[in-house]
Amino acid sequence: MTHSRKPGATVASSSETESIDIASQVDSETVARLAYSYWEARGGVGGTPEDDWFRAEHELVTLNRSLENA
Repeated sequence: MTHSRKPGATVASSSETESIDIASQVDSETVARLAYSYWEARGGVGGTPEDDWFRAEHELVTLNRSLENA
């Protein structure tokens, strides 16, 4: 199977597209504070800032959606 794509063309994965949609739904300062709290809770060991950020975004969006549907 071959795939053709223009050189230099970028294709957004579904997770990247979802992240863009999510980012428009939550305040980045709130995400940053929550992500930092995850790092603190681990004692600053392990994990990555990106994982903490995406986890915080996901949890805040889920919370916002549940509040909207309440």
